[in-house]
Amino acid sequence: MQREVCEKKHYDGVFRLLQSVVHKQKVVPVVKKTILTGLQSRLECTRVTQKSEVMSGFSRMQACRDALGLLDENGWRRSYHQRLFHDDFIRACTRIFWKREAPGKFAREQCEILRRNNWSHIQQEVLISTPRRFGKTISVSMFAAAMLYSAPGVEISIYATCKRISQKLLRNVVKFFDLICKCDPKGGGFVGVRSNMEELVVRSTQDPSDVRIINSYPSKVTCVSCSHTRMFCMFCMFCMFCMFCSRTHTYQAEKQNVWCNSRAAFSFCIFKLQRSFFFAFSA
Repeated sequence: MQREVCEKKHYDGVFRLLQSVVHKQKVVPVVKKTILTGLQSRLECTRVTQKSEVMSGFSRMQACRDALGLLDENGWRRSYHQRLFHDDFIRACTRIFWKREAPGKFAREQCEILRRNNWSHIQQEVLISTPRRFGKTISVSMFAAAMLYSAPGVEISIYATCKRISQKLLRNVVKFFDLICKCDPKGGGFVGVRSNMEELVVRSTQDPSDVRIINSYPSKVTCVSCSHTRMFCMFCMFCMFCMFCSRTHTYQAEKQNVWCNSRAAFSFCIFKLQRSFFFAFSA
């Protein structure tokens, strides 16, 4: 019996000794390292970045401001008033940055939007009246290019005073948009779908359903020539003279009970002449 107890103690001591040796020796796992090529590493970084970055309305608004900042850094520095124009434009287009968010998210985040941008309210209309050579056309082109770059699924329409100005606006937008895409460190991936004198359509390489459109149209405004204006002024002066003469004859006819019928006929003829002249100019 004593012998069995001694053997059991001996075996227990050997087991504890082996267990302590195993715990002291750490097993180092073998990690298989794979060497990636330059293209594979860039694609892997892009995939990880796309997974980690979730674009929200705030990030899109900041992307628009960053795009305008890229233009400042690459030869198109904005003036003080152009910066004010763009701040008002961004405020008016705030809802567009939340276009692809869940329904009701813009209403829930409106207070946070006002707080972050130090705004008292959000207005959707902007009216700018400045003298000539103040940078209105360039500032509109820069902002349209920044919106085309930062807002997914956006469609912009610009109405110019004439066809020449509308084509110039669209050329400036294409130039600024190309400059932003080249200078962006993330390398904005866009593919041109259609481009002509009045329209530019691009599609994102990351999302095939993200199609962005910008249109530039000439407005239907016609100016009356100087000769027509001069004729119209002369005719108005003639009508005023005839009315004055008719009133004078009417005043004399009230005393003598004469010229009443002739005055009515004369006024009717003047009225007809005015209407015919007006319709001729309006046509």
